[in-house]
Amino acid sequence: MGGIGQLRQQVTIETLPDDVLLTIFKFFVNAMCSYYSASEEWRMLVHVCRQWRNLVFTSPRHLNLQLLFRPSKRSVKKMLDIWPELPIYIYAFKYSTKEIIDNAVAALGLNRRVSGIRLEYTSDSAWETLGPLMNHPFPALTVLLVHRSYRSIEIENTLSRSFLGGSAPSLRDLYLDRVAFPALPGLLLSATNLVRLRHNNIPPSGYISPQAMVTGLSALTRHESLSLTFQTAQSPPDTAIRMPPPHARTLLPALTNLRFRGVPEYMEYLVAQIHVPLLESMEITFFHQEVLEISELAKFIRRADNLSLVDRAEVTFRSSRISIKLSQHLRRIDPKTLMLYPACVEWDLRLSYLAHFCASCLPTPSPFESLHIHVPLGYMWQDVINDPDAQWLELLRPFNTVKHLRLSQIVAPRVAQALRRLPSERVTEVLPALEVIFISGLELFGPVKEAMTEFADARQLSGHPVSIYDWEGGSG
Repeated sequence: MGGIGQLRQQVTIETLPDDVLLTIFKFFVNAMCSYYSASEEWRMLVHVCRQWRNLVFTSPRHLNLQLLFRPSKRSVKKMLDIWPELPIYIYAFKYSTKEIIDNAVAALGLNRRVSGIRLEYTSDSAWETLGPLMNHPFPALTVLLVHRSYRSIEIENTLSRSFLGGSAPSLRDLYLDRVAFPALPGLLLSATNLVRLRHNNIPPSGYISPQAMVTGLSALTRHESLSLTFQTAQSPPDTAIRMPPPHARTLLPALTNLRFRGVPEYMEYLVAQIHVPLLESMEITFFHQEVLEISELAKFIRRADNLSLVDRAEVTFRSSRISIKLSQHLRRIDPKTLMLYPACVEWDLRLSYLAHFCASCLPTPSPFESLHIHVPLGYMWQDVINDPDAQWLELLRPFNTVKHLRLSQIVAPRVAQALRRLPSERVTEVLPALEVIFISGLELFGPVKEAMTEFADARQLSGHPVSIYDWEGGSG
């Protein structure tokens, strides 16, 4: 806050109009806060001059002022004695001592004034005390984050229907991690101001049917971001999930970001029930299934207008998963448009899953001009290059408009071998529009260069020439 001293020297605060003073103050307050946290640095500003302090405290709601309460640093009584009656933001990390818990109990008792609650890695013993205190209405609550300890006992994590009094009219951001809350859809029906919802690592006892989830989401006209991830790959217990979807879909008019981890059946029903016209980013992780049925997901992706604007695909191999990322070449802010993580155990199944996804779900006609297949630096294992040629060719086949192919050192030998073995009369069946191949460290791999040269010669004879270059900027 060194700028405050300079502000005192450069201008006399008392000479500025009230609206200018409020604008300056609001700028600082907004710069100090984020979605899931509050800041108390604004308290330094009110000491600049008495006029500013008086003006600020007559407009606390307009400026979104909050008292950041940390149970380990100050008592509720002292805080209330010093400051005006402002909204309270409770931030607590790993409750431990009785004094800290008692302080948190006192703060939660002021439920009518609480605007934010952030409880991180809460122990079971602390939750036994604090949990029941949150079964009351919190009408001013805008931000709620509950992140339970990894050592917590699942049955003690379950939130009841009376959580928050069953209503959250002011809630804007909701983040639950490792918390079972099967009654969440009912709460969502009252949370019409909700913008961001992250319900991650849902334990088995917190299962929410996709039908109930869609019903809860239907009330959220301002909802922009949804993350729904399950801890385990449990099969949905309800048979209704396999029923044909209705013709009318629930409109989520503001949703731009969707993240999901679970079984494909759940995702299938969910996306069949919703219409998301502004969707820009989607990240999907599927638990292992013997058969990957994703027909509804394919329809959903092809209905998303923004996903049809992608022109670049990137396939990444890591030690625990394969992912595909689709993006727009000139988009700088958030290049992630769609990501898929097939969470299979066997490497050959992962590649097969990915090939099936690409064949089923990628936009048609294909919009891609560039395809990048790589392994990040640091991942030096051999499993990724032992898959059959046919699976590599199946992965490449949907990218029939790709002109530029980039391969990193580890995957280049396998892709080169697969392309080399294409019969000369079928050499354009895979990547027919291909013009250039960039290979990281090409000069270091004689067999790779030899295989790619044979492929290029065959393409030259077919009338579809391909140039091959060393890609010095490649990774892996």
